[in-house]
Amino acid sequence: MERRVMVGRARPLAELDALLAAAVDGRGRSAIVLGEPGMGKTTLAEALADRALASGVTVAWGWCSAAGMPPFWPWRSILRELAPEHRLAGEGPAGHGADGLGVLRGDAGVRARLFVSVIDTLQKVSGDGPVVLILEDLQWADSASLLLLRQVVDALPGLRVLLVATWRDEPPKTGEDVRAVVRDLPTAVQRIRLDGLGIDEVAELVTRVLGETPADELATMVHRRTGGNPFFVREVSRLLAARSATTGVPDGVREVLAHRIARVSQGCQQILEVAAVAGNGADVSLVMAVAGESADAVLLQLEEAAAARLLAGPPVDNRIWFAHALVQEVLETSLGTARRATLHRALAEQLEETAGDDDEAAGELARHWSAAFGPDAAERAAAWALRAARSAGDRMGYEQAVDAYRIALRAKDIERTKVMLELGEAQMYAGDLEGARQTFAQTAELARRNGRASHLAMAALGLGAGLSGFEVPQYDELQTELLEEALASLPQRDGGMRAAVMARLSLAYAGTDRESERLDLARSAVAMAERVGHPCVESGALAAYCDAIAGPAQLDERFAAASRMLAVAERGHDSPCQLLARRLRLVALMERGDWPEVDAEIDAFARTANRLMLPLYSWYVPLWRGARALMSGDLETATRYADETEAIGRRAGSANAALMVFTLRMWTHRTAGVLPADFVDDIDAAVKTASESSVALGMLASYLAAAGEADTAGRYFDRLMSRGLDAIPDDCEWLEGMWHTGDAAIALDRGDVADEVARRLAPYEGLWVIDGIGGGVMGVTAHLLGRLAAFRGRIGDARRLLSSAVSAYQGANTVPWLTRAEQDLAAISGVVRRTTSVEGVFRQDGRTWHLSWRNGEATVPDSKGMHDLSVLLGRPGTPVHVLDLVAAAGGPPRTAAGGDTGPALDGVARDAYKRRVAELDTDIAEAELDGTPQRVGTLVEERDFLVRELAAAYGLGGRARTTGDPAERARKAVAMRVATAIKAIREVHPGLARHLELAVSTGRFCVYRPEETATWHS
Repeated sequence: MERRVMVGRARPLAELDALLAAAVDGRGRSAIVLGEPGMGKTTLAEALADRALASGVTVAWGWCSAAGMPPFWPWRSILRELAPEHRLAGEGPAGHGADGLGVLRGDAGVRARLFVSVIDTLQKVSGDGPVVLILEDLQWADSASLLLLRQVVDALPGLRVLLVATWRDEPPKTGEDVRAVVRDLPTAVQRIRLDGLGIDEVAELVTRVLGETPADELATMVHRRTGGNPFFVREVSRLLAARSATTGVPDGVREVLAHRIARVSQGCQQILEVAAVAGNGADVSLVMAVAGESADAVLLQLEEAAAARLLAGPPVDNRIWFAHALVQEVLETSLGTARRATLHRALAEQLEETAGDDDEAAGELARHWSAAFGPDAAERAAAWALRAARSAGDRMGYEQAVDAYRIALRAKDIERTKVMLELGEAQMYAGDLEGARQTFAQTAELARRNGRASHLAMAALGLGAGLSGFEVPQYDELQTELLEEALASLPQRDGGMRAAVMARLSLAYAGTDRESERLDLARSAVAMAERVGHPCVESGALAAYCDAIAGPAQLDERFAAASRMLAVAERGHDSPCQLLARRLRLVALMERGDWPEVDAEIDAFARTANRLMLPLYSWYVPLWRGARALMSGDLETATRYADETEAIGRRAGSANAALMVFTLRMWTHRTAGVLPADFVDDIDAAVKTASESSVALGMLASYLAAAGEADTAGRYFDRLMSRGLDAIPDDCEWLEGMWHTGDAAIALDRGDVADEVARRLAPYEGLWVIDGIGGGVMGVTAHLLGRLAAFRGRIGDARRLLSSAVSAYQGANTVPWLTRAEQDLAAISGVVRRTTSVEGVFRQDGRTWHLSWRNGEATVPDSKGMHDLSVLLGRPGTPVHVLDLVAAAGGPPRTAAGGDTGPALDGVARDAYKRRVAELDTDIAEAELDGTPQRVGTLVEERDFLVRELAAAYGLGGRARTTGDPAERARKAVAMRVATAIKAIREVHPGLARHLELAVSTGRFCVYRPEETATWHS
């Protein structure tokens, strides 16, 4: 093809040069070149490509097409150049098995793995040398190509790749979905907008076309008429050269092109019309057959068109390319409706003769038949659209498949329910869960009317996201009704479909008046699936069985079933079911308190979830890691993981994720001892989401009682007890529900309820209580039982149970829980952890503070640090957020926001600090062996200073703190004023100052943890 000489555009070319230099250095970059048609986007891309090639950089092009091409069309072109061995169009996510279950058992992660393989290929290729990727006409890209583009863009910083896309900026002609993807590309993608050329640049371009310098008046006129659009300038210049006059110049580029088209021969126009309707890049043989012309005649007419600059040049690889997309548009729109429809039909008929069983041209055929006339056109369009939809689904172009299925459903003679099931599956994989649900509901109604039991069953299963049922909606009356009807309609014999329906119905009955039927249904489903040898269905049935025996009495049986499910899923290479099995195993391990195995299970789950790259699965990992961080007392890391879970869960559209984020945040608040009043609204919303279940009512009563809202807590507690404890179902939430109820009973002084809760919990004192599917760890059951016993005056039982809880917490390294259990034990026994109880005074009197500790008394001036210490001393063992300390001292509320000014400590300093800390640890050990306590004290002081600096800069989770974060500013301020207050105390009461230095820790969460039980009077 002939390449145009670029005029002007020095600034955008310099921007691209800078991006290319960064990519060559290993810092991948991306840009999108935007502009109206004719602004020179392709010319600019060609100039970049020439410069890259001259520097030894590999360049690969991909072209998007509006002609109904298969999914990933531009990426296929790129990979053919870079890695011909890469099979972009992999196997589809859903094979169609003989039992009819294929449509609902696909591997949802197959497209994500395809994206990973493309990125891996780019990494490998760019490792051998930098690469430039150019995607032309992004406005015509299929949705699957756009999704892959986003993944590649995100991976670019680690690749030696520059990606440049061109985008025709014509909003009315570009689909909203495409505009949305481009609009949402990260800001790292540089936007380069091409506007019209200046008058001097227009004059230079006219000179190149005319061969002589134009008069100033002529350059001004051309600039005014064209707006500096380079393509328009060329066309007007050629028209001026042909007319030798400056009058009568059309105002629009399309009108100019129409004039030029009119100057070629009629035969040439006819060939161009066929090529325009066929689409840019049309096959010469196809155009020749439809035009009814000989090869020699067609080639002569194509030469004429190229000479008139309507084509980019002679055919390349037997394909016809227009000089500009505008030429094709002008030709096609100039045709009358009848002529255009006739050509579409002729092209479709000719393509059908050569298509055969090859679905590559199915989308193109559907497009032509959809635009053709004739009594059979619509049916033939629908037939080809169905083939195109299935082909797109097999190639993971789910969004494209959805559009094609909708055309296919216009047909009269079609197995409608089957096609609608396939549409629902495509919507599900495209991420349109609500659209998929509506399609499955409509399919079920149609299958019911037509007596199609198997299709009714598949539609009902589809409402719960397929066979694996990773997130099955609860209390779904429609799904339950359809499953019951399907089960009654299916043949009374073994089969994968019948087993799948029984398993799902067992889940659907959870929390309903049919709860008693669940276990038999699940057992029958497992046995039937095993008999028919269907691993995917057997995995789903085992999941239903685990859910039916989710109570604490069946813990060992449930863990064994989940382990069996994992083995079955691994044998069937079913990744979603493997993840579901691991989720079930993990919750059981948490209940057992086997924390090393819990962490190993989280890691195994993460490896599979990372490979699938689907938000539906990946949000569990930060949730569980947040819960584990909370157990160790690392509230900052727990908060960060809650935010990460929320972001991933929102992308997944997961209701479970939202509920579990709420759970993790609630337990973070309760662990910190900070119960924000506005969080009660979140709790109330969660209770309503859970349809005011008994567990939810108990949770609200417990939280409100802890927050000091006894009256409101009592109202929720009474609503719970009006149902009775039997209303708490014996499932995965039974222990949680009993814990909340017992905790609230203590706070609300309800001894009768406390006794009954204790009686029911007694067999499970060694189990840990888990909130939901691991969003929170509430503690070991022995702890609550010990508190209940102490509340009811059974001191001997309380001492035994609380001692058991202390041992469990010590073994699990659960700092906040251990602190509370030791305090509870000390409260009933009068025995402190290491020494006897000590009382002190820390009381404000106007502008002074009266202090008393052991045998000394003192007076200290008022300061904010004294207020901070007073708050901490009043909450021993309870972490308090620095923003709450600021607020307590009269500062702004915790909801204040602020900016971010970067990391507090750079990596070089951090490494130096860590090396010195390691050296000091060795020196301290040697000094202790030498028996030199003074040297030990000096070394410890230096080490503690460095550790505090590291913690201040990076936090407990190892994440760099930023100096502009409001919490970080508060952390520094509180640490400084607490240190100042202790310094003031040291001057008048050194013993108390030493005690506070040892017992008070500052950070984002500050805490007073005395080595002895201390009672402070204020």
